[in-house]
Amino acid sequence: MEELFSMNVSDERLEDCREVVEPDLQDLIRSTIASGFSAEEVLIAISELVAEDFALMVKTPSVH
Repeated sequence: MEELFSMNVSDERLEDCREVVEPDLQDLIRSTIASGFSAEEVLIAISELVAEDFALMVKTPSVH
């Protein structure tokens, strides 16, 4: 199994990315809550999806 020893992301690039992602994320959260899910359910689902994508990116197994 490969191990992730380090990952470098500049603070500036990360902040720029957050500014692009945040409005869409807030829209997603609002629309999903409007569909009848609780805020907790939405945030847990998003967290799990992000964890799965991150695990694929670094080629590590995901844990649920």
